[in-house]
Parts: sequence; C-alpha cells; structure tokens
Amino acid sequence: MESCAVTRLSQIDAFFVAYQERKGILMQLGVEAELKGCVRRSDLESMLQYLIERWPQLGQRLHRRVLGLEWRGECRIEDMLLVSHDAGVVNRWRNKPIDPFCEPPFQVLWIPDEGKSLLAFRAHHAVADGESFFFICIEGIRRLARLKGGKLVPFHQPSAQIQPTKLISLWRSGKLNKMWRYTRWLAKEAHAGRSARLCMQAREPGDIAVCERALDEVLYERLKRQADSAGVSPLWLSAAAWARAIYVWNASQANASNPLVSLEVPVSMRRGAAAQSLAGNFISPLVLFADASQEIEAIAHSLKQQFSAGIRQQLYLGMPIFTALAQYLPWILFRRMAVNATSTGFATSHFTWLEQKKDVHAEIFASSNGALQVMHQRSYTPVCLHMGAALAVLAWPERAQLFMTYRETALSQAEAEALADLVMAELTKSALAGYLSLQVE
Repeated sequence: MESCAVTRLSQIDAFFVAYQERKGILMQLGVEAELKGCVRRSDLESMLQYLIERWPQLGQRLHRRVLGLEWRGECRIEDMLLVSHDAGVVNRWRNKPIDPFCEPPFQVLWIPDEGKSLLAFRAHHAVADGESFFFICIEGIRRLARLKGGKLVPFHQPSAQIQPTKLISLWRSGKLNKMWRYTRWLAKEAHAGRSARLCMQAREPGDIAVCERALDEVLYERLKRQADSAGVSPLWLSAAAWARAIYVWNASQANASNPLVSLEVPVSMRRGAAAQSLAGNFISPLVLFADASQEIEAIAHSLKQQFSAGIRQQLYLGMPIFTALAQYLPWILFRRMAVNATSTGFATSHFTWLEQKKDVHAEIFASSNGALQVMHQRSYTPVCLHMGAALAVLAWPERAQLFMTYRETALSQAEAEALADLVMAELTKSALAGYLSLQVE
C-alpha cells in the first residue's frame, strides 16, 4: 500500500534510533498475547491494514532528510507479519533488532496452534512510547475481535494533537527558569554518581528476558487497602517496592551500603481522550530519589511528593523544550551528539505504571461473541545499558501484572527470579498490612 503520509521524527523519537545504533541496546517494546479462538492470516492482514490506516508510520521506514529524520513511503503488510509454527522463535524474535531504515518499525509474529494463537507484537521505540504502543496493540486485538463478532464499524480518526507549549506563559510564571535549573541539575547528577547501581554481572549489550509476577484479586485489593491507609496509591507502593528490592538485592550481593535509589518515572504529555491515540513519543521522565533503607510506606510518600512537585512545576517539560531544535540537525551530527551520559539517564532503574480503567480482555471476549479470548498477556520494555533491569506494572481494575525486563548479560535467570521475588515480598508484606487493617475494622 502506497502511503503519502510523512511524519517528521521529534528529537525524542530520533534519540532512540541513535541510542540503539551507538550502544547496541535494543530499543524495542513488546506485547505477547496468547489467544484462544480461530484466527486466520486474512484476519491479521485486515488488522494490520486497519492499524496502518490509523498510523501510517507503523508500516513505513525511516528516511534521512537534509535536516532530521522522517517516516514515509510504502506500507507493505507482508513485511510486517511473520508466521511460524515454531514456538521457540519467540525468544529470537524478541531479541532481533529492528532496523527502522530497512524494515517497518511495527511488526507482528503469529504462531498458530490448533484453535490457539500466540500474537507477539513488537515496535521500535522511535515509533511509539510505552503508552501508545500498548494502546496500538489493544486496538489491534480489538479489531480481531470485531472481525469475529461481525460488528465492524467505519474508522474515523479523531482530531488529536499535542498542544504547543506556551513558552511566554511558562516564562512569566517562572516555570521556564525552574525547568532550566532542573535540566542543569540532571546533567550534574549524571556525573555525580550518587545513585546506587544494581549489582550485576556485566554492563554490556545482550539479549533480554522477562520475569513475570502477579497480584491476584485478593492481593491487589489488600494492596489498595494498604495504599489508602498510607495516603498513597498502589502505584507508589509498587515503585517503593522496586526501590526496596534493589536495595536488598545489592546488600545481599555485595554488601552494598548505598541506600539512595533513583527511579526514572515517565510522565505522559498527552491530554484528552483523542490525544491518547497519538503514536510517537510524548513522554518525558522525572527522576525521583528514595532512601530505600526506610519502610516501604515512607519511601512511597517521598516518591509521591517528589512526583507531585515535579508535575506542579512541569519540570518534565524541560528536556523536550530545551532539546526541541535538535530534531532539525543533520542525522550524522545528531547521532553523534545525542547519546551521552546525560541523555541516556543516570537513574538506578526505570519504573513504569500502565493503568487500565476497564477489563479489556472481557471486552474483547464480548465483542467477538465469545469467539476470541485473551488467555494471557505479557510485556517487555527496553533496558538501559547501565540499569540492567526495569520494572513495568500493568494495573487492571481488579489485578496487576508485574513485568521485570532484564538483560541476560547483567543477571542470570536465577538471579532475575530472585530479584523479582524480592519485589513480590515487599508488595505482599504491604498487602498483608492492608489485610490486617481490614480485620481490625
């Protein structure tokens, strides 16, 4: 399919291309869904056709402009879909780098198996952040469900755009100056080395793997109860549990005494329902510090207060604003300048919270008239070179899934499982406190 759409990459999008090329670290996001029900190749081709009509850049390739990069050109569905009957191909698929100059940045692997299917979605970070990637994958599965339910409706792309930041207003309010100071502080922290480092075998590129843990309905309800009692949300108890787990892990591995754990937490710049459908990177992080030797509730409070202050002052906008002109640099120059100690982050780890307001799996089952059911779903995220591991929590209305992505050069499978167990131990402890408070009442 020939596409006339052309999309310029922002400096944030382009950074992920440069990072993968310069450092050899996979800048890919993934969702792997196990489906029950009959799925045909034609269904998947129809799904992909639907997705590229909404987001043409998913099927295009990168092209160098005189100034910057852009998505443009033909979308070929056959280049986006891989069919295999070998379940072992999933790990190789997960760890095969996407070259966005030569292949579509969004791809699907389909493994059919007698009334069941594994659909593995993956995307280069340059075309989507975690928020938009998950939305796109869910929209793809929703399309499959409607194909099965016979309730297809014409697609009308809502008008959606990120409102331009009003620099004069920010300057008058004093926020622009605070943003500048924040970016300067980040640059200093990148070289200060105050944050603890996860104890690992080696800081070098390598394949990734995922450890998964779950909070069922009972545990999640208890955790929410404890969060209410502590005056925070489950988000902050989960982030605190990750910080605590890193601290306890370090102490057990090398008797490391540095309790100062820093977490890079993404902030969405999308506002409004229509903006949720925008592909690309519209996320900027805040870096939060915690004394991880404290109790989990105290850590959660500290993280929440730092985050709230950063949101009020809009500090997360500093990096996108002050680097905006970099998107117009020639690619060779941008590639050389963009990847440095400041831009690749200095935090101990990433923490991502993806909250779903409704049970999408139940919706898919209903809209397909019971013909399609999501049996299980897992996710993975990029892992920065010096971090070794990152945690993402997918929070459903009544349960939560925890996905710890780690690099196999950093941690063995046994070590990664032990670290994931430490996170669960912290959360289970907190959930038990919530249960006890309920019993007292």
